[in-house]
Amino acid sequence: MHIFGGLALIKIIFTLFAVFAWSRVLIRFRSKDLNYKELIFWSFVWLLMIVLVFIPGKTNFLAKMLGMDRGNDAMFFLGIVALFYATYRLYVKINEQEKEITKLVRALALKNVKKAKRK
Repeated sequence: MHIFGGLALIKIIFTLFAVFAWSRVLIRFRSKDLNYKELIFWSFVWLLMIVLVFIPGKTNFLAKMLGMDRGNDAMFFLGIVALFYATYRLYVKINEQEKEITKLVRALALKNVKKAKRK
């Protein structure tokens, strides 16, 4: 279905989502939750996504390099790979945090036991 002068509804929805996501990046940057490099990275990612939605033929070159026929297939494949990598990185971070929390809880428990013995 094409509306608004030939724009597919999915392009409009994705563009609105990308602009929304980028606005979240700006808010997190202003609140100092993201640094300047992260702002640049995420701004580039969301802008690139918008460009690729409106010029889908540009992904065909990438597809040919990966041995695929269509650019959409290449983008889907790379998206899944990126999601698996992000999941792995989150898993590693969560494990590191769990170990750190365990160490802190043990240290606090030992400190409380020593205090209780002194009384």
